[in-house]
Amino acid sequence: MASASVAAPEAVKRDEDEALDQARTQQERMEQLYQKCAEAPEGTVFFQRDLANMAIANMQELVVILQELVDRHLMKIMQFDGEPCWKVRTKEEAERLRKLTPEERLLYHHIDQVQADGIWSKALRMRTNVTTQMLNKCLKSLESKDLVQSVMSVKHPNRKMYLLKHLRPSEDIAGGPWQSEGEFDMPLIRIVAEVVEKIIEKETCLEVPGNWNDYPRAATQDRSAEIARKKAQQKEVMDIEDTPVRTFRPPRDPNRITTVLRDSPKYPTATSLRDAINNANIIKDKSLSVADMEQLLEMMVLEGRLEKIMGNNYRLASRALSTQENFNGFVDAPCGNCPVFEICSDEGEISARTCVYFGEWLDTESEAV
Repeated sequence: MASASVAAPEAVKRDEDEALDQARTQQERMEQLYQKCAEAPEGTVFFQRDLANMAIANMQELVVILQELVDRHLMKIMQFDGEPCWKVRTKEEAERLRKLTPEERLLYHHIDQVQADGIWSKALRMRTNVTTQMLNKCLKSLESKDLVQSVMSVKHPNRKMYLLKHLRPSEDIAGGPWQSEGEFDMPLIRIVAEVVEKIIEKETCLEVPGNWNDYPRAATQDRSAEIARKKAQQKEVMDIEDTPVRTFRPPRDPNRITTVLRDSPKYPTATSLRDAINNANIIKDKSLSVADMEQLLEMMVLEGRLEKIMGNNYRLASRALSTQENFNGFVDAPCGNCPVFEICSDEGEISARTCVYFGEWLDTESEAV
């Protein structure tokens, strides 16, 4: 009898030790599983098969560990096409959730379910069955703890919508980036449109001095008689006195900046313009999508400020207004008003290689005449 009474406490102690070891092992595996999930990219969704491949092959043990993680708010359970899945929460977020009251935690759960679409306060009260007084008290507490935020709906101006603090409201709630408080933000649209024009101009045009394509007028006058003589020798139909008089314009102001199109311009796309605007952080607390940028660009096309070319590429509609007013490629080039243009050729005595006009226009040395 004495030996039996001694064996009983030993068996109890052995069972307690085994239970303790089992709990310790489960705790270690739970921490191991959480750590592996936390190392994945933010927002990763894990299915049961993914978690089983990480560390725990025993499905029964995996279910117990997952439930423990959910109870501790370290993971949240969701549904995708009827299949359960899980997403990791940070330890800081889990700690804040553990400090909530049961009512606050219930409201937070329903707000978390709708994500960026938000939930109307009246719909929230109907889903949770809490009183209006308790609802308002809990929502105010959640906002003060920076867990949720309230925004007014664009579609329903009288509805206050609630969503998690770190989420950006969907366009159905807050409208697109071009809207503010339910109306188009015209000052913002004007600013972004001007920046877009400057970006396109920088990509496709160059700024040069006003006299960038001038050439010395006195030198051309000195050579006009010689060129006219050669023309008369070639055609034998015109005397020097009959040579057409070349019209010279007054020199341009070198201090005036002129915009000209690049030789091989790289026309921006909606995507590249979107990236440039987002990187410049012009629109605070908002990020443009390609569709948002296309909406603005199409408006600028309709206003005659841009032209859409080659599919999704854009250029300034005027190709720089100052260029159109001050530059004509054919007239300003020497050939446009050359007195011996008709007898100039590759093999003749008068050619581009020996043209004094070309040499001075391009700022290069022409071959001797």
